[in-house]
Amino acid sequence: MKRILFIFSVIAASLLTFSCQKPDSEFLHDDNTIRSILLLPAMSTVSTTITGEINQETGEILFAIPKNLRSSIDITQVKVRATVGYDVVVTPSLSGIKNLEEEYPITVTATQTGESKNYTLRAYYSRN
Repeated sequence: MKRILFIFSVIAASLLTFSCQKPDSEFLHDDNTIRSILLLPAMSTVSTTITGEINQETGEILFAIPKNLRSSIDITQVKVRATVGYDVVVTPSLSGIKNLEEEYPITVTATQTGESKNYTLRAYYSRN
């Protein structure tokens, strides 16, 4: 009986020793970039979206409005929607109607690391 109890306790101790794993290291969400961005006319008869061209090195984001949409999209009254990483703050917020006739600076900050990236938004009417 003592022998069975000894074998059982050795098996239990080995299960407890080898079954415990170290916890995974915590993943930091440090992506402070804009992946994609869209411009939508706020007050227009045309339902369309314009995709912004993002230069990640300079932080410049340009929206080229095609010539055929010039009369129906007012770049002083547009909405902007961006795809960003998880747990990111965009300052100032992109909600509401924006005037992109002039440069509109924004900062994207990864809240877990505090790292920031600056971007400048601007819309213009294309010649094509």
